[in-house]
This record gives sequence, C-alpha cells and structure tokens, in this order.
Amino acid sequence: MGHRDDNDMLKQESGHAHNRFELAQSEQRFRLLFENNPTLAVFQDINGLVLDINPAFLTFLHKAKHEVIGQHLHDFLPAEVRALFGEKFKEAIGGHKVHFEVTVQGQYGEQYLKVNKIPLVVEERIIGLHVAAEDITEMAAAQNLIKQQATALTTTLESITDAFFSLDKDWNLTYINREAERLINLSREQSLGKNIWQLFPEEANGTYRRQYEQALETGKTVQFETFFARESRWLEFKAYPSATGLSIYFSDISERVEADKQLKLLALVAQGTDNGVVITDAQGRTEWVNAAFTRHTGYALAEMLGQRPGAMLQGPETDPAMVQRIRERMKRRKPFSVTILNYKKSGQKLWLAMDITPIYNDADELTQFVALMQNINYRKEIEASQAKMTQDLYRHNRDLQQFTYVISHNLRGPLANALGLAKMLTKVDKNSEAFTVSLAHLRESMGQADEVLKDLNLVLSIRDKQDIQAQETMPLVDVCAQAVNNLDEALQQCGGRVNLDIAAGLVVHGNRAYLYSIFYNLLSNSIKYRFAARPLKVDISCEPGDHGGPTISFTDNGSGFDMFKAGSDVFQLYKRFHTNQRGRGIGLFLVKTHVEAMGGKIEVASDLNFGTRFLIHLDRH
Repeated sequence: MGHRDDNDMLKQESGHAHNRFELAQSEQRFRLLFENNPTLAVFQDINGLVLDINPAFLTFLHKAKHEVIGQHLHDFLPAEVRALFGEKFKEAIGGHKVHFEVTVQGQYGEQYLKVNKIPLVVEERIIGLHVAAEDITEMAAAQNLIKQQATALTTTLESITDAFFSLDKDWNLTYINREAERLINLSREQSLGKNIWQLFPEEANGTYRRQYEQALETGKTVQFETFFARESRWLEFKAYPSATGLSIYFSDISERVEADKQLKLLALVAQGTDNGVVITDAQGRTEWVNAAFTRHTGYALAEMLGQRPGAMLQGPETDPAMVQRIRERMKRRKPFSVTILNYKKSGQKLWLAMDITPIYNDADELTQFVALMQNINYRKEIEASQAKMTQDLYRHNRDLQQFTYVISHNLRGPLANALGLAKMLTKVDKNSEAFTVSLAHLRESMGQADEVLKDLNLVLSIRDKQDIQAQETMPLVDVCAQAVNNLDEALQQCGGRVNLDIAAGLVVHGNRAYLYSIFYNLLSNSIKYRFAARPLKVDISCEPGDHGGPTISFTDNGSGFDMFKAGSDVFQLYKRFHTNQRGRGIGLFLVKTHVEAMGGKIEVASDLNFGTRFLIHLDRH
C-alpha cells in the first residue's frame, strides 16, 4: 500500500510540474507577444484602472510604465477622445465586444486608430477589459487619397468647362459631356456607341477625319481650329491618342475669331497714324501695338506681346499716384484720358498723353482696351523752359531787391560822406590841417564806395555768366587740395589741421573756378573765425547723396554762430556774425552763389563756441 501511494504521489507531482512548465511557457509566449506587439495594448479592471500596458501604448502616451499602472487610462488620453473612450468602455463592460475608429493628434500629425475593446470573462464574470488599438494612419490616408482622386475625376468629367468626347479605334462614341452636347447639338442617350461619321456624315472626308487619323497614326497630339458649319461655330480642337482611341477636348472660339477680325481692321487704321496705339485684352495684357508705338518707345510687338504696358514703360520717376489712378479708372471700364511720364527702351524719359477706351462684345462683355498715345515730350520741354524762366525771373527780381538794399545802405553812406567832405573842402584853406584831415576822410569814403561797387560787379558777373560758364569733370580732391595748399601758411600760423576724406577717383561735374572759390572761402572763414581756446580742425569729406549727386561735408571746430539769431541772413550779402573780426560779409554769399550757379544747394548747421558744418549737394550730372 505504501509503495503504491508513493508512486501515485510522484506521478501526480510530475503532472503538476509539467502543467506548471506548460503554463510558464504559455505565459512567456504571451508576455513576448504583449511586450513586442506594435499594436497598442492595455488591460483594465472593471473600474478602468490600468492593470498592464505594453511599450507600444506607453510610447503613444509618452509615459513610463510606473506612471500609468493603477491609474485611469482616461487620464492619459488626448482630451478630444476621452468622452468617446469613456462611452465605449461602458459598452464593453456591459459584455459587448466594441470596435471603433478614432482620430488623435500625434507627434507627427493626425493618427488614425482602429480600437477593439474586449471583455475579460472568468467563470462567467467580467473582470476587466483588453484594449487593442492598431495604428491605421497609412491605410486611412491611402483610402482617403483614393476617395479624393475618384471624386476629383468624377467632378472633372462631369463639370469640365471644355467640351469633351472620346472615341474608340472604330470611331464609336464612348463618352460625351454636357458641354459637348450643347456645342455640337448631340444627345448623349441617342449617340453613345454610334459611329461618329454616321452622326456627322458631312465631316466624314473633311478636316476632322484627317486630323483624327493623323493623331492615331503618329501617336501624337493634334491641335486645330475649324468652322463647324452645322452649328455655325468656330471650334478649337485638341485630340489626344491612346491605346483605346482618342480623347478630344474642344471649345467655342467664335468670339475670339471675330475679335481677331476686328483687330486686323483696327490695325489697318492704326498703322496710318503717328500716334502710338496699344491694344490689350480685358486683363491688360498686350495683344498688338502699331509701328508708331515702336518708333516712340523702342519696343517691338514681339517684346510687348502678353506684357502689361505699364510694367514695360514705367520707370523710377513715374508718379505712383498716377499709376494707381489709371488702375482705378480701368476698373470702372469707362473711357478716360491721362498724362504720365514713361520711359523708352533706351531709358530716356517719354511723356505720353493717353486716351484709353474699353471695347465690349455683343454680350456687353469687356474684351479689350485700346490706348492711343501721343508723345508730348516737346510740350513738356516748353513747360520746363517756362518754369525755368519764371524761376530765373524770380531770382533776378530778388537780386535786384538785394542790390537796391546794398545801394541804399552800403553805397549811400560813403557817397553822402564824400559829398559833404567835398563841399567842406571848398571852404577850408588848402594849407590847413583841417583840409588834410578832410581829404583823408574823403579818400576813405570813396574807397568804401569803390569796395561796394567791386562787390556788386563781382556778384553781377557771376549771375551773368551762370548759364555760359564752362562745365567740366574734375577730381574733387585735387580742387580741394589746391585751396588747402594756398592757405597752408595761414593754417601753420594758427596751428590748424585739415583732414581730407575724399576718394582719389571721385570726380564731379561743375565749374573748377567756382568749386575752388567755395573751398577757399569756407576754409579762410574757418581760419578767421577759429575758436581761440583750441587748435583749429577742419574735416572735409564727400559721400553719395540721396538726390543722386555727391554731397560734400565741410566741418570745423571754430567759434560757430547763433543759428537762431542769424535766421535767414546766413548767406545774405554784407551779413556778419562776428563783430570782433574784420570782414565784409561777402564770403558766404559768394559760396552760396557759386553752389547755385552749378545747380547745387547748400545748408548749414552751427553751434556757438562749438563749430560749424556745411553740406553742399552738387548736381548729379
């Protein structure tokens, strides 16, 4: 009895061990499948707490395992799907297998998940759920793309604006869209499957057949225009050959053909005028220009075709406000006139007086614009000349007022003194001391009058020669250095220093004598009116100006002057701002006169006891 019981126990123990081994193997296989499965997998208890979760799901949640175990899965899901997952959880806990698809925002964009929730049943009691979510993003994207392409193809075939039909290699009609039915007056129901030459016997030996046969024989697309007599339309065809037959697109070009005829008639008229003519389409793209346009602008028809005239002709000084006005008037689609500065192909300015007229077809649709262009450069030159004459007259009147002031204040005093002294000399003994003193005063008064007359003569000579002075191109640094060298002794005596920052290759156009006088007068003023407490320093430089020409900067650290007190008198004749120094008050007047004689401008900024800066803007020509 004892041995038999022991054997039974050993067999039973061996069986249990084998079962445990099998169970362990099964668990290990399950664990490997669970841990390495790319499908998102999680086990939940009946309350929704996570019992186990695989790495794929953890990666999706961006969480570590210890953060999730024992927590509600709901808390880690994207906010937009929590309600749906909660609803499906309740449904699965109720004993139903649940399948659904959901879209979530993943790390690299939208992800599509196919989710299965399966109840875990032990001894007929639900103890939890197994949730598996498969990433079907690529599959969903592919299906979506297929749907989109199918929809697009269907939409294209049904709503294409061009007329379309297809033929098999036996000339049978296999498809026709609504627009084709309308243009060639053919019923889809009555014509599909029938031979095209039976439907249109009058075309069986004409242009259509020759073109279609050429496409099939060569395997190349053919394009042609022809008159469709049955419906009295001009049609443009494109036939594409394939292994199954022909795909044929066509459109009604009757209006275009008629417009071309009108255009040719208009061209015959326009060729005979000296005014430029431009014809554009409704969008403003050039369709035709006449020979006069080419003569005036330099642009040939081949260069203008398809281009907007404004884009070709407008330039740096074209008025943007005028361009905007033209655009607004064209939008109104009413005739209008405008004058605008354009540019020739060569870059020369071209003033044009333009009359722009919209053209409409029989359906009152805008088809073209016609612009007549008159070259008014000559008129603008006359206007500019008149403006210059007016400006010169104003300047001469201003100078006359200035000279009147000089005569009344600067010449009358010395002459009045001289007249008084001369009258007195007739009454004084020639051998007396009074006669000698009076004669000396008379000589001094006449000398003062002579100085004033010399100054007036100098100013008048500059004004008179302003338009006839020889202009030349010269290195700026050479002229400046000449003035500095001629004042070198005076600079050394006062310990002054001049810094020249002018490029050796920089050249300017003007009058050399005037330019020298400008530098000489400014530098001599800097020496004369230097600040006693510090050595004189003068900086002279030149840079390109905003106006296109060079701008010369002349700066010193001299005594300066009060700009507020000086006001508008800075460059006036006989105006002086330093009473402790001798001078006539003509230097700055001459500087300004010389600058303006060369077509330039001058401005000044000064601080009392700190120095003065002059900016001279020369003409760019």
